[in-house]
Amino acid sequence: MDRVLLETFKAVVDEGGAQKAANVLGCAQSNVTTRLKQLEQRLGVPLFNRQGKRLQLSEAGERYLPYAARILALIDEAAADARAELPAAKRLRLGTMESTAAMHLPHALGSLRQAFPALEMQLEVEAEPALSQMLLQHRLDLAVTARVSERAGLVYEAGFDEPLVVVAQEDPAELLAQAPVYAPTLLAFREGCPYRTMALRWFESRRIACARVLSFSTYGAVLGCASAGMGMAVVPRRLVEHQAQSYPLKVYRPRDLAPATSYFVFREDWQPGVEARALMQELRRSARQPVAPL
Repeated sequence: MDRVLLETFKAVVDEGGAQKAANVLGCAQSNVTTRLKQLEQRLGVPLFNRQGKRLQLSEAGERYLPYAARILALIDEAAADARAELPAAKRLRLGTMESTAAMHLPHALGSLRQAFPALEMQLEVEAEPALSQMLLQHRLDLAVTARVSERAGLVYEAGFDEPLVVVAQEDPAELLAQAPVYAPTLLAFREGCPYRTMALRWFESRRIACARVLSFSTYGAVLGCASAGMGMAVVPRRLVEHQAQSYPLKVYRPRDLAPATSYFVFREDWQPGVEARALMQELRRSARQPVAPL
């Protein structure tokens, strides 16, 4: 049984609803709803009685809940037992996108340093294409990145979801409502950034043609130019939260803009050891932290 589906089911029960579960899991409410339906389809029975937006455990759900909790506990116990036999790694070569490095790495690396003080960490901050290439060239052990497509020879393990928002000096929703009279200038990270591709696809889905796309090498430059009125950007909501005082921006959270999933990526011939798994757990925990209102 898929662990993610079980965790989602238990979170909905523990938190008392799909929206609160989504906040805890660090994903969109629509993802929670989809996962519940997938679990029910696999079991062949409804786990909830649905009354509008309210979810109440069905009799089948009541019976299944203790088993789900036991399965999750056994998975953690088995993983801990297996990792106890693994020798400690002396070095972990990590690669991330700039946004991940800014939003999640400081706390995660601090916790990892406390748990494994002898571990030598090497960090590369690059766009997704460069990170994938470095993995295949054995220059990295693990990368944390969103993706648009998969590359042969690499394993993609779903990590966490990043809600995306549209930002500009003026209200992006009002500006986009003027299309096609208004053609936005997209401010984006350089070519190859998954968020850039997702933004362009989102504009295309709304039949909005960008006047042009300006490329930058840092998100500080993207947000700074957006606050100066040079265009609009599609970026992780948490990144805007981190930079809210530095860059006064209007924020638009469209319902049809799906969150970006960040993946833990590694070669097929490399398996994450106890240190890498600990880092992955800390990054997931960081992504689950509540996001302040914008």
